[in-house]
Amino acid sequence: MYALIAAVPLVLALVLMVAFKVPASKSLAASLGASVILGLLVWKMELITVLAYGILGFLSSWDVLFIIFGAILLLNTLKAAGAIDSINAGFRNISTDRRIQTIIIAWMFGAFVEGAAGFGTPAALAAPLLVGLGFPPVAACIAALAANSTPVPFAAVGTPSLTSIAALAEDIVAAGGTVEAWAREFSRLTSLFLGVGGILVPFQICAIIVVMFGKERKLRSVLEILPFSLFSGAAFVLPYHLLGTFAGPDFPSIIGSLIGLGAVIIAAKCKFLTPGHVWDFPGAAVPVGAAPGIPAAKMSLIKAWSPYIIIAALLLITRIPALGIKGILQSVKINIPNILGVEGANFSLAVPYNPGIFPFMVISLVVGFLFGLSFKETGRIWRATVRQLVSVGIALFCGVAMVQIMRYSSVNQSGLPSMLQQIAASLANGVGRVFPVVSPLIGLIGAFVSGSCTVSGLLFSPLQFETAFMLGFNTAGIIALQMAGGSIASIISINNVIAVTSTTGASGSEGKILLVNMLPCFIYYILILITSAPFFFF
Repeated sequence: MYALIAAVPLVLALVLMVAFKVPASKSLAASLGASVILGLLVWKMELITVLAYGILGFLSSWDVLFIIFGAILLLNTLKAAGAIDSINAGFRNISTDRRIQTIIIAWMFGAFVEGAAGFGTPAALAAPLLVGLGFPPVAACIAALAANSTPVPFAAVGTPSLTSIAALAEDIVAAGGTVEAWAREFSRLTSLFLGVGGILVPFQICAIIVVMFGKERKLRSVLEILPFSLFSGAAFVLPYHLLGTFAGPDFPSIIGSLIGLGAVIIAAKCKFLTPGHVWDFPGAAVPVGAAPGIPAAKMSLIKAWSPYIIIAALLLITRIPALGIKGILQSVKINIPNILGVEGANFSLAVPYNPGIFPFMVISLVVGFLFGLSFKETGRIWRATVRQLVSVGIALFCGVAMVQIMRYSSVNQSGLPSMLQQIAASLANGVGRVFPVVSPLIGLIGAFVSGSCTVSGLLFSPLQFETAFMLGFNTAGIIALQMAGGSIASIISINNVIAVTSTTGASGSEGKILLVNMLPCFIYYILILITSAPFFFF
């Protein structure tokens, strides 16, 4: 009974988002209210304790919000300066084969945008670019969405993963581990569980496009792109997994995609593993060199890409402990111990170590100046970015505060375990040793209904951690499955589908796109289970 009562905040969020189409910001606000009521009336928490952990959640969410803000701010700055137009234009003449264009733009460029900004921007940038090159709008939407999976857990310089790690920090320590070591293992397993299936993603996308939109020689057109597709998958996934293993959650998507994008473009230019036959959509009349949907380049490619290259270098320099810069940046902190006098409600934020502040915000200011943006235009971009992230901020504030209250509801006068412990115990008893099969589905459902892998991790990572701990599973592995499930949900997320159709003129085709993309989503889920099975069952 107490497990069912404890689940009310989580179930309420899901019901409001799915059944009533209530935005995540409002749904999580309602869930926060429910957790407060349960904490006070059922778990008999003191009001001061509820307030203290609610405030801790509010303060903790700023760490993540700074990262999101900095990543989106730089993207908006580069758009205003014309750098994104130049980057888009640079893709025009690489290849006339639509399959290769799909791989380079939807898979490789989409992965880079996900690593740099995340939060729905990859599909929103890649799909219109494909339409401008002559793709049917529905084909562009399917490709852009299906490609947006593998890089998701490390989006916006690792925001979804870092959010879950921050939410679990005290649980990790309480379980006898260290946050840094646990985070390295989690990052390694996440990049492994998603990486193996990721190698096949480019081929899946090309196969769907050819089968759905081609008229002749479909089987041959699918098979002949297989070598280049596998190369393109590996070109991203190999550095992605190595970075996830040795460098942590900040780098796999943003730097792995830069490496992969360069390798795939060079391979396409040199016709390495590319098909001899050039495939095009039947009746296509848009020549690649004159794509009407892409503005003419006003900036050199080197200049346009330079901010992201500099950021990648700065991130590496400031994250390698041997260089000594990491320790210096981490030592400058804002500390608020024992909020409202409640023992253990401690907040800490290493301001200069937050990648949203440095390097993203700093580089955004420098780029605006060097690329000729006026102070007025720069101010407009900052204000627009703030408005763009209001709903995201509210969702984060409420979601983190709710999780903190549910976690620390064990500090009560009723003698009950915390709400999360109650749910986890019930889940462990009900599912048992097959929990690793269910775990990614929990992450998938959370991201599908909320439209965000970050929100899914925020809601369910603490619960999954508790359940894994009770069942004796490796907690880092289970949270990696949670993150993997949340990542592949991006393929079919209703929010993402609506966003991409609205930017390509494909409104009204949402149902078709969603139905088609259920196949690659399901295949990826099966590949995740196969990849992770030896880790949990053998």
